[in-house]
Amino acid sequence: GNPHMPAGQQCSVEEKLSECECPAQQTLELTADNLVAHLPVQADTFGRLEQKRVNGLEVNLYQFKQPARLSELELPFKILPLRRVDLTDLQVVEVPSKQALDSWFPGYAWSILVCGRCQGRHLGWKFTPAASQGKEAFYALIVEAVEAAEEEVLASAEGHLIARLRAVGQPLAAIGLAASALQSLNAVSP
Repeated sequence: GNPHMPAGQQCSVEEKLSECECPAQQTLELTADNLVAHLPVQADTFGRLEQKRVNGLEVNLYQFKQPARLSELELPFKILPLRRVDLTDLQVVEVPSKQALDSWFPGYAWSILVCGRCQGRHLGWKFTPAASQGKEAFYALIVEAVEAAEEEVLASAEGHLIARLRAVGQPLAAIGLAASALQSLNAVSP
């Protein structure tokens, strides 16, 4: 479930699927060339690495918490690093350099990915190399693993699930981002 909502306010699987129509949440491209290989992590925010076998591929799900120095909420996130995501209607919100360089993945600066269709739902992050050392940018979508009991429901929802993983987003307010971040995003939007 969503770690940012009280248990009584959790959405059902069907509600989660209908919450947002953004392409990045609808289909995860889980292919060998789109998965990001094992990455070094920031020790004080790293929870654990969860490995799933999906369509014959080893998929790494990273569990982190926000550092207290950036957010007093210290919310937990499970993320899936990918080289490519469907960027249709996604917007990248830049953060101040000092914060961006305080990254779950050392050597990468982060920016926030939000969906323009879903009232600014936070879908994950874009990680860009801090220095050009042959590294490439990648995306990290907030995901949850699908439990066996949910699979049957999801199997009937065409195109919404690939291989026992589901992309989920969080309202910006739920992750402790200032309303000014969303306002500045809207001011820049066409």
